[in-house]
Amino acid sequence: MSRRTRSRVLFLAKYGTLSVIAFVLVIAPFWVVLVNSFKTYGEAQRMGLGLPTEWAIVENYREVFDKADVLNGLRNSLVVTITAIAALIFLGAGAAWVFARSTRRLDRAAYYLVVLGIFIPPAVVTTIAMLRTVGLYGGHPGLIVFYLGAFLPLTIFLMTGFIRSIPIELEDAARIDGCGHLGVFVRIILPLLRPVIATAVVLLMILIWNEFFWGFFALKGTANNTLPLGLYYVQSQAQYQIRWNLVFTHIVLVSVPLLVVYVIAQRRIMSGLTGGALKG
Repeated sequence: MSRRTRSRVLFLAKYGTLSVIAFVLVIAPFWVVLVNSFKTYGEAQRMGLGLPTEWAIVENYREVFDKADVLNGLRNSLVVTITAIAALIFLGAGAAWVFARSTRRLDRAAYYLVVLGIFIPPAVVTTIAMLRTVGLYGGHPGLIVFYLGAFLPLTIFLMTGFIRSIPIELEDAARIDGCGHLGVFVRIILPLLRPVIATAVVLLMILIWNEFFWGFFALKGTANNTLPLGLYYVQSQAQYQIRWNLVFTHIVLVSVPLLVVYVIAQRRIMSGLTGGALKG
């Protein structure tokens, strides 16, 4: 087999495999969700891949908007997600800066202890008990505090390696010019962290926006529901059947904002990951 033929075979094998994986994991599931959100209850129960014989787009989306209170859920999701991500980025960048620049063994050990939190799931009972103790259980502040504890290790991990790739001479020059620690952090470190901040924002948004489990336990009252919780209450109203047309419709509504953000920011995600975020 010639070199040119071998390269063609490898090319076809590589992109053929990637195409199959993309179809099985992304395209086909997305199509099933989308097309069945357009169908009536009876037709959606079969979960077919074909277009609906009777379109029910307006009926499905109107019913989901009414029963799941989508606008209220969207507002709550935006408040929780934006507040949590802003706090995670600022606190994570500050902690990562300290870990990246410190040479003490104790700080190094503390960094590995913090990163260990990525692999250890939070305890449900203990966390709820602590939120009750400090008076944050049941509302958005308590859920935001939980997200800070749950996702701060990941944020620190992403940013520490990136900061280590930044020349420390830039910070020394800023201090010579009269900047204090806060000035160096705000004027030097944060602007240089833009690629990894974009990566962290998108990853955190995916994790927080889609999160259901902790919102279910940490929030009280339907007025505080986020978008994923709205899906649960839509389904809970049907006691003996799953109305797949409404389930798929709600999944589409929850997923659209994430798809828009990902399409816009996908290049920044890759640049942030390859620019040093995984060097730590």
